[in-house]
Amino acid sequence: MAKLFYTTLLIVAGLTQTGLAQNFDQTKLDNYFNALEINNKFMGSVAVSQNGAIIYAKTIGFSNLENKTKANENTKYRIGSISKTFTAVLILKAVEDRKLDLNQTIEGYFPTIKNANKIAIKHLEPV
Repeated sequence: MAKLFYTTLLIVAGLTQTGLAQNFDQTKLDNYFNALEINNKFMGSVAVSQNGAIIYAKTIGFSNLENKTKANENTKYRIGSISKTFTAVLILKAVEDRKLDLNQTIEGYFPTIKNANKIAIKHLEPV
């Protein structure tokens, strides 16, 4: 499932790199996600934005399988093991924006943790 997620993510990300707004074919994307849904290969929400505006959105699957409640744009998902990836990206974005330094200790954020003055943010990243 994780492999499929990353493949889908790469396809959607790749679309934005190839002039999506100029040649955007919503039907192809709909067909792709419909095939995934029919074959029970994907549940979730997908959004593609360009210049801050959402140009494509699709929700697939259920927010509650037991009650067969369809997911919608407000459905909250458990992100599970991918949370480490999201956290790493957000940390590196903060570093890029010069809001965070990987060599800075966590003492300013967690002063009560033992040895916080010896633990740098870079020590917290997943291996």
